[in-house]
Amino acid sequence: MRVAARGFSFEVEDHGSGAPLLLLHGFPLSSAIWDPLRPALTEVTRLVTPDLRGFGESDKPADGYGMTELAEDVTALADALGLERFILGGHSMGGYVALRLVAVARERLAGLILIDTRADADTAEAASRRTAALATIEHDGGARYLDGFVPNLLSPSTRDRAPRLLAELRAIAAAVPDHVLAGCQRGMLGRPDSSELLPRLDVPALVLVGAEDAITPPDVARATAAALPQATLAVIPGAGHTPSVERPIPTAEALAGFVRRHF
Repeated sequence: MRVAARGFSFEVEDHGSGAPLLLLHGFPLSSAIWDPLRPALTEVTRLVTPDLRGFGESDKPADGYGMTELAEDVTALADALGLERFILGGHSMGGYVALRLVAVARERLAGLILIDTRADADTAEAASRRTAALATIEHDGGARYLDGFVPNLLSPSTRDRAPRLLAELRAIAAAVPDHVLAGCQRGMLGRPDSSELLPRLDVPALVLVGAEDAITPPDVARATAAALPQATLAVIPGAGHTPSVERPIPTAEALAGFVRRHF
């Protein structure tokens, strides 16, 4: 369905009942990455999955792709949907957005789920890679950049076992305009360190990671979980950076179990 917020139109899936769970997809994907989990999760929760600004079927304005701006979009969407407090989950870039929402609207969170993401800002090495990505997008086009980047979203074992998943993620990413790819790269590059937020976030939390994630390895997830006062860690075997599509059954079980235990 279409939801108006902050002067833009967003595509949002909203199904199920119970404690609301709002899940944010990563870059350069869409809410379609949650589709494999939807049947299981809607049995235990009201599942709300928007396409973030610039992605999927949502509006794609010329600017506004900083992580705080995207978090403000999410807060406005929650207002429009009547969600006063909610469990917030974010995958990869969606996790960066979720942590910015923690910074600006902590009182809205009933719980937090971080999926294959990290709280710290870019290291010098990561910043250099992001700058190189920007150069590729701006000089050679987004398609050239995505050809090299999208395979990293899946583990090598997933690419061997289910090559169709790579084609599906590449097709989702193909719908993202170059200005959005570049804007989000700048937004991620400029995001502040959110590590100091973790020890003060005394709500139930789940940190989930693919065991074969090369972008945000399990050691990063373990450190994140250790910093959160009420966190559980779930490591998904056989998955890389996008466990919701690589290993949907154990991923859904981990998320549904978290909701059942705490809400």
